[in-house]
Amino acid sequence: MGVTTELTLARHVVSRWRRRLDVAQIALWGVTWLVLAFLIAPIAIIVLTSLTSTPTVEFPPQGFSLVWYQRFISTLQGAPGTRPALARSIWFSTYLGLLVSGLATFGGVLAALTLHKFVFRGKEVFQNLFLLPLTFPSLVLGVGLLLTFSEFRLFDRFTRLLIGHVVTALPYVVLSVSASLKVYEEEVEEAARSLGANPLRTLWHITLPLIRPGILAGAVFAFLTSFTNFTVSFFLSSGSVKPMPIWIYEFIMNGHSPLLAAISVFLVAMTVGVVIVLERLVGLRQIVGTST
Repeated sequence: MGVTTELTLARHVVSRWRRRLDVAQIALWGVTWLVLAFLIAPIAIIVLTSLTSTPTVEFPPQGFSLVWYQRFISTLQGAPGTRPALARSIWFSTYLGLLVSGLATFGGVLAALTLHKFVFRGKEVFQNLFLLPLTFPSLVLGVGLLLTFSEFRLFDRFTRLLIGHVVTALPYVVLSVSASLKVYEEEVEEAARSLGANPLRTLWHITLPLIRPGILAGAVFAFLTSFTNFTVSFFLSSGSVKPMPIWIYEFIMNGHSPLLAAISVFLVAMTVGVVIVLERLVGLRQIVGTST
């Protein structure tokens, strides 16, 4: 009887714990779906708004139409009655983003390699200095760069904007490449050097291929950071050709239109396209797994 009673009590305890685990699992899944819904809801609202048939922003839409995508194409073509320079702004932001991505990736890789390979006094200070743009508000960074360039009359307009975007994007490359350097196999480098490879050949043929996912992730982050950067662009851009975020800002200042939702869908599609290209080239899971 004593053994039977103990077994019954044990079954009750196990059953109680199973019920608690089931409730916790259901709660965890519920919170996960709520977070996903919170993240996806703005995109869904933008897509539905871009399909509205009314001339004003309404949600839920009173009717569905592709008229605002036709308007978007007309705006890209510079048709009469549309706000000009949208296509030029997109091409300018793309060109600027590619330059920023290249420069930030080159500098970020060198900085990450230096911080990883060498031990010197003040190493932590230098490492924190590279991450300062992530700590400071973008407003402070934009105003500081504007005052510095204006006070000393440095560089032309485009160079100022390029430097500002590189400063903003550089920390992402440093973080991404540094994460790759922490997990790559240094024994392969040692094997290459023991076989007679000089440091430069070892870097080019061994180290860089091993940390390629982190480099690609940093380059993509740098491009997207530049393409969507508003604050620094607001303070440093001037002239007839403006980056895409400034064009959208000026468009919003003149009133709300479903055309803005169509443009936003285009930007989301562009981002998804970049993700698909990365998946085809090196595998998105490899990039995310290495850089986190």
